[in-house]
Amino acid sequence: MARPPAPRTNPRLSASQLADYLVAPTPVGQMGILRQAKNPGPNRALIIQYAHARRAISECLRNRAGMNRIAAQAITDLQDRRDDMANGPLVRDDAQRCMDVIDSFQRATNELDLWNAEYLEPRLPSVSLNINGVEISVSPDLISRVVRRDGPRVGQVFIRCTIGAGGDAAEGRRAEANGHLATIAHLHAQQYIGDLGTVHPQASMVVDVPRRSVVRGPTNSARRIANIEAACAMIAAVWPTV
Repeated sequence: MARPPAPRTNPRLSASQLADYLVAPTPVGQMGILRQAKNPGPNRALIIQYAHARRAISECLRNRAGMNRIAAQAITDLQDRRDDMANGPLVRDDAQRCMDVIDSFQRATNELDLWNAEYLEPRLPSVSLNINGVEISVSPDLISRVVRRDGPRVGQVFIRCTIGAGGDAAEGRRAEANGHLATIAHLHAQQYIGDLGTVHPQASMVVDVPRRSVVRGPTNSARRIANIEAACAMIAAVWPTV
């Protein structure tokens, strides 16, 4: 039997984990996120949830004219994946969840504020950010590009598909986390895609499909960036004891 990966010696979180850490309502919740990040073996999901949905939605955004065809083909493939009893229950359940998310995206496209930009494939492999000694893995789903008279503005896009907890407090935290995630996307864009145009905070965004919302980076992101930097300094300090 293969051994699980050893705990990470150096602090490393995904962009989504950092965004969720920033809005965790209690220190216990924050420590749980850090433990999951430090020990990726036993706490790691057996499959990457919603990966098929994120790919299909990304392709729809890159090719709006072909969206219905792309979505239909993705759902057909996922139906086969769901109905194949050779797949485990987690794989089949993920296939159904992906189908639901793609359907939700199709029904929400007209109300989402998405179509003032063109979308490009992200640059792969995606280089991590380092903030106050913490490595932040950033894997955007798309690059966004808005053509203006003064030149193109560019940013990066995350697609979030998880439903998450319900209730007003949880919804508020989700919206705040999406704002942090859009800011992280902007910070990453500043370092790695500036050759494509002027990196602009509001060109980076989070498309939260279950909530039918688009959250863009704030025009004045100084406060969020300061919070992110302070949180990373704290994470680096406590990491050895997590």
